[in-house]
Amino acid sequence: MKLSVDLPGRISAKISVGPSAHIVGITGPSGAGKSSFFRALAGVERNADVEMQWGRTVKKIGMVFQQPMLFPHVNVQGNIALAQRHASDKAISVERILTGCCCTHLLDKDVYTLSGGEAQRVAIARALANGPDVLLLDESLSAIDLVTRRRIYQFLKSLCIETGLKCFIVSHDLEDLALFCDELIYISDGQVAMQGGASDVLNTIFTSGTIESPSAVLEGTLIDHREVMSTESLTNQRMQTDSVMFVDVANTRLYVSKTALQVDSHTFTKQPPRQQTVRFAVKACDVSIDTNTSESRQKTTSSILNALPCKIVAINEFECVNNEGRSGKVLLTLETDCNGTIKTNVPSNSFATEPNPQTLYASVSAISVHKLSLCIGLSVIARFKLL
Repeated sequence: MKLSVDLPGRISAKISVGPSAHIVGITGPSGAGKSSFFRALAGVERNADVEMQWGRTVKKIGMVFQQPMLFPHVNVQGNIALAQRHASDKAISVERILTGCCCTHLLDKDVYTLSGGEAQRVAIARALANGPDVLLLDESLSAIDLVTRRRIYQFLKSLCIETGLKCFIVSHDLEDLALFCDELIYISDGQVAMQGGASDVLNTIFTSGTIESPSAVLEGTLIDHREVMSTESLTNQRMQTDSVMFVDVANTRLYVSKTALQVDSHTFTKQPPRQQTVRFAVKACDVSIDTNTSESRQKTTSSILNALPCKIVAINEFECVNNEGRSGKVLLTLETDCNGTIKTNVPSNSFATEPNPQTLYASVSAISVHKLSLCIGLSVIARFKLL
């Protein structure tokens, strides 16, 4: 699809999005023109010159602002009912929308009693109840707590894949964008500065040295707890089924909490399907570097259980906020190193093929870089706590 917006004095942007992109993220500095771009697409900017080539028939464009703008004269159920009156034949059931947006229990509430996050959830549900072909979310989940927000993102992702809905999301939360977006657009000074695959654009943003703790997204497969019974105590087996999952990333078993994992389904079963792909984010500030690569091959005495063999592929200094002198912080870009992987940590049938390298970031001090003699090409262990 190709979209073009020209709004004099505010934004002049042309974007091209691949047909397989279900969720497209839009980010950039405050005042860059992101909201103006959305308002023009939604048809509420009369002076905008807009060209939209969606690549398919688009009859309805829904938009949800950061301020929910619910109708105050009716309750939550009334707001949803008003949207249903003119819903397209593509609209899914209201029951499913309410469940996906985590607001079934809010139906009988008056609008003025809702918290900011609750109102945002209702606004998104109301927009979906109208059955749009394209949904524009302008920081529409900013007041929603992390766990609920990601449940809604996961619901939207599933809905886009199933129904063909295209979702565009303006957000300053780069971790959310990294986890859920297929493509990403970076707008600066009313122009499109970058666009492309989410991971490629984010990597360019992160290595520019302007964001002190970027987040990397790791992808792996769930390991059935029964396959590691011989190496885990009964206590750990219970822990794994209750709150912590075993995830195979680059042939290394990692420990990740259920709430941090993003999967295709909305719920976990007690016995997750083998080879189910999952994703989770790791902040650079949570990653420490260990140059003793041999220690990872034996039982560690550290409480930091996750140890992922990597190689350093880039070293970038952070910019100072006031542009005076050096910040003293360095961003390491790492790639998972399958050659250094502890394959005894995963079932033998889990590493039939060598996985592709994945990117991880670590934020360390310049002193650490000097004292540990960190350099490009060096093999290290990236350690981070259970998420």
